[in-house]
Amino acid sequence: MKNSTAKKLEQVPEGYLIIGVDPHKKKHAVVVMTQGAIVQTKFKFNNSRNGFEEVLQRVRVEMLKTGSRGVIFAIEAASHYWRNLAYFLDAHGVPFRLVNPFTLKRRREGEDINRRKNDFRDAEMAAELLRTGKFTSTRLLYGVYAQLRATYNTYRRLVKERTRHMNLLKGLLDGLFPEFTQVFKNPCGKTALTLLFLCAVPEFIAGMKLEDFVDSIRKEFKGRAPKVQKLHAIYLVAGTSIGIGAAAESVSIEVSLLVQRIRLNAEQIEKTEDILVSLVSSIGDSRYLLSIRGLSYITVAGLLAELGPLSYYQNAKQLIKMAGTNPTESESAGKRGSRTPMSKKGRPGLRWCIWTAALSLLRHNPDFRYWAEQRQERPVQSHPLKKREVIGATANRLLRVAYALVRKQILYQVPQMVEIAA
Repeated sequence: MKNSTAKKLEQVPEGYLIIGVDPHKKKHAVVVMTQGAIVQTKFKFNNSRNGFEEVLQRVRVEMLKTGSRGVIFAIEAASHYWRNLAYFLDAHGVPFRLVNPFTLKRRREGEDINRRKNDFRDAEMAAELLRTGKFTSTRLLYGVYAQLRATYNTYRRLVKERTRHMNLLKGLLDGLFPEFTQVFKNPCGKTALTLLFLCAVPEFIAGMKLEDFVDSIRKEFKGRAPKVQKLHAIYLVAGTSIGIGAAAESVSIEVSLLVQRIRLNAEQIEKTEDILVSLVSSIGDSRYLLSIRGLSYITVAGLLAELGPLSYYQNAKQLIKMAGTNPTESESAGKRGSRTPMSKKGRPGLRWCIWTAALSLLRHNPDFRYWAEQRQERPVQSHPLKKREVIGATANRLLRVAYALVRKQILYQVPQMVEIAA
């Protein structure tokens, strides 16, 4: 039986030149190496179309010199500078493989005790790792999957920005109007944002008449109707607030500007979600994933954006490894660790997506909830799982189920026994 390294070595045809590349913003470093580990030449080329065409011409010259049958590129996948070169090579039919930067660093430090590091050394290590089968097989995304990944990345950035704005708003209110969050549990609600946009200074609110205060909010409010009871409650606590009066007006102006950013961010998130829904609907395999009770369009968008077409994978274990939720064991001198935590070596975006999806499944899907309860309540000798361990196991089960549904082209169905028990 061939292991993964043997299978990868078969991807490097005999008699091919190996081109190691260390990508950077302005110039990429290149080392041309034979399969016998002989370095032929080293040079750098610009990160531009002319530079890409130049490297192909120089590589062809080296092919003629060495009598090689072809070339294969080994690109260190650090940062995002490798993407332009990878798409260029793919468009010209030139094979390439990606090298994990963490693997490259450890290999370089293991060989160079003096910690020597430069661009050509990294390019040489990339070529060496490809020569020994320590690379990553990667397929570039095109069409709707490429659009889905770009849009989902935008969505995640907007969600992070929303969280940052909310935390900043709460921090400002802790000094200006600490009682505000006691009345409005969500300071980013429509009524709360309207109030904060007009004025967040408790002394100013307390100095107004209650009717005038409510009318001013109603005039500015955009929606059906503000929450009048909340406004009455905030008016009462404003008179006894312990908010800091010094520089209150300046802080109130900052709060007002922050409210504008929060509103704009909410509009952008809503628009991005609509685009994600339309992209997911255009993918045929998405209907099998949407049939899983507890998964939303946004969750399915995250799965497909991070994984790409599930037909690219040979088994569900590859999906789990891609997410970095695979258990890792630790053994030395015959002693094993009592726990097997997640490796967390995969894509953090995918791991975040399936973790939040697992929480939704445990709440809304009776099949997954029953499955999780069995693993929590099993006997001690069978190692019952704790709460967080169950969530991780549920995330892995989600990936296995999703892969099976797409492979078999069937819709998800909750077992009848589970439906009866629920």
